[in-house]
Amino acid sequence: MSSEKSKILENAQQYTIRAQIQKAIEEWKKLLTNTPNDANIYNTIGDLSLKNSSSSNPHGDAVSFYVKAAEQFESTGFALKAIAVYKKVLKITPNNKEVYMRLGNLDCERGLIGNAREDYLMAAKLFSQEGLIKDALEVYRKIADLDPSNLSVRTKIAEMFLKEGMKNAAIEEYNKIAGAYLKAGKREEAEHLYDVILDLQPDNINAVIETGRFHLKNGKVESALEYGKKALSLSPDSEDVLSFLAEVYNSTGIFDKAEESLTRIIELNPGELSYRETRASILFNKGDVENAACEYLEIGREYLNRRNIDKARLFTEKAVEIAPEMILAHELLFDIYLRNNMKEDVVGKGLFLAGHYQDSGDVEKAVDYYLRILKEDPFNVEAKERLTAIEAEKQIFQTDEETTVEVIPLEKSIIEEIPIDKKVDITNQLSSADVYIKYGLMEKAIAELQQIINTIDPMNEAAHIKLKDIYRITGEKEKVVEECLVLLNIFEANGERDKMERMINEASAISPEDRRVKGYKDRLYMKVNIPSQSHLPTLEKTERERGWADETDELLEEAGFYEQQGMIEEAINVYRKVLKIDSNNAVALRQLTLLGPEDRNVPIPEMEVIKPEKESSESFFDLGDMLKEDVVEEPPFRPLDEIFKEFNEGVKLQIDTGDYESHYDLGISYKEMGLFHEAVEEFKSCGPLTSRYFDASFMISLCHKELGEYREAIDALNKAIKNDQYNEKRHIALKYELGILLEITGQRDDALSIFRQIYFFDATYRDVSEKVLTLQRGR
Repeated sequence: MSSEKSKILENAQQYTIRAQIQKAIEEWKKLLTNTPNDANIYNTIGDLSLKNSSSSNPHGDAVSFYVKAAEQFESTGFALKAIAVYKKVLKITPNNKEVYMRLGNLDCERGLIGNAREDYLMAAKLFSQEGLIKDALEVYRKIADLDPSNLSVRTKIAEMFLKEGMKNAAIEEYNKIAGAYLKAGKREEAEHLYDVILDLQPDNINAVIETGRFHLKNGKVESALEYGKKALSLSPDSEDVLSFLAEVYNSTGIFDKAEESLTRIIELNPGELSYRETRASILFNKGDVENAACEYLEIGREYLNRRNIDKARLFTEKAVEIAPEMILAHELLFDIYLRNNMKEDVVGKGLFLAGHYQDSGDVEKAVDYYLRILKEDPFNVEAKERLTAIEAEKQIFQTDEETTVEVIPLEKSIIEEIPIDKKVDITNQLSSADVYIKYGLMEKAIAELQQIINTIDPMNEAAHIKLKDIYRITGEKEKVVEECLVLLNIFEANGERDKMERMINEASAISPEDRRVKGYKDRLYMKVNIPSQSHLPTLEKTERERGWADETDELLEEAGFYEQQGMIEEAINVYRKVLKIDSNNAVALRQLTLLGPEDRNVPIPEMEVIKPEKESSESFFDLGDMLKEDVVEEPPFRPLDEIFKEFNEGVKLQIDTGDYESHYDLGISYKEMGLFHEAVEEFKSCGPLTSRYFDASFMISLCHKELGEYREAIDALNKAIKNDQYNEKRHIALKYELGILLEITGQRDDALSIFRQIYFFDATYRDVSEKVLTLQRGR
């Protein structure tokens, strides 16, 4: 945290303590200059604005800041926090239609259909009360979308749209209903609705196409074609129209027209493979076998790229079936068999391809396939005999007068190097790389090793050593140094000093002035024994640490925030991200050790209260006499405080007084909803003899802090720290938070004492070194 930011926060906290709320708000707003998307800042300003309200402005600017906070939480994926803030808005403005809509949308995205229905119903009710009938109908349509199978409700919605003069919306609903009838096999009902649509809008594309399909299925080909041509005149580039026309032309044997329609669709949507499948079958039906096979081959390739192995195999085998001479299709099948671990098919197809290339004079490709066969089946007699024949004829490599290539006996080069117990693992791929190296196929060896590094084990020592040696053979000195640096990183992380020394010497011989290599050398010889923690606070960092700082500081701050909030699992995940960037980061390593599963309590989950859905035959409407026969009127609107009181009493009846875990979870939910007093009461159920005592004490302190009750917050932490079960290693977050509170309330000497205790226990914890220095300077 920068000194300027620290100063602003300190000023804001002091103004808050002195009840100078407007000045505190102005300080917080300063932070938005550099961090305009910080949801927590907006939320804090909202809280302060609410405290600063007056009779002329009862809510201050709280609502606008809360909404901005919720929007930022929502955009960054913190849905639960967004919901909690929106609910704070509803406590202030219970008739806020837009907030109910946003809550409904969030619940839909998270699959909480019952919650979404309740929020949408409230929004629709408010729209109706204000006479905004069209807006209410749009909300009812959203509610209907939550239950698409309720076609009678959708039909009534369509009728209501018509009554309000919203013809396009009504037609859209009728099309959805007709489509649902088709899926349910109710053709007559669907056909009737499409007739209704065409009466209302004769040029409705969907109704024209579907009516044409009815005619085609009934054998009325000419009238079906007329409907298709009408649809084409209305929308020449519609995929649905072109697809229907291709279907009509194909059924009547007019293959050229069908192909023309499908080609146009594929141009418009090249990624949809079903159209290409249809075109391939049409090409085959019209006798164009070569192009049909090419189409099937391309479809197979695309499915392989999408990792759909079964379909890739199906369409590639179709290509081979209709065009056995297509070598490209055989090669693709070989790769598919390899990926699918089909050993017998790999060997059979590999022998076919190797024989083909050997007969055609392409010896290098033949050797490649024989080697790949032996990788799958090390004792395949036919492959070994053919390779022996190639070696005997000296056709493996071409040499010039100045270059000689050692030909290694087959038994040593292949049989000994390829493991008998074949597994799809790193050992197998390393062995394959060795075989390629011995036969001089360096590019293929590099490809095998890069696959290990890129997809399996990025820090595999053996793979990087082999790559380094290959680059040395091929004379690529810069790549040799890069591999040396990777290996130095591996050896340093493992504490292998002897290996580091050898690697430094090797890299220095190639590039003596490389500053990266010098950095490793300095650390090797100058910092042999690095203490786990120094005796004096320091903010100095090595050059390498400064290089990492830009990438890791933000993550460490995020992890520290989670840890402070008691969200241990989230903190651990972020510390692990730090180690992916900097595998030796001292803070991350230390905190992961402290927070490891064997030493920590159950993590504090982010919770929400979800009301159980009740089965009901009631519809969703309260608009007009037309729907009265299917609708039960919604109960009159009640204040949220009254609803919450009822809800709270219901929950307490279901929770046993001794079930402290449930009380703790409920406390978390209340805290997320901004109901801090209620949360404190639930956390108090976790007494000193429960495993949740320290977590609950931490949460009680945070709730009092949110309410501005700093003395109570400090008391809660002091009480927990004095408990006999308090453990500095497991519960250090409590002491850190106590230091923060003491600093906020101006008790700087006490805060310094607390931070010193933390520092001497763990000098790397959070920003404790900076805290000690800052408070010492201010004395």
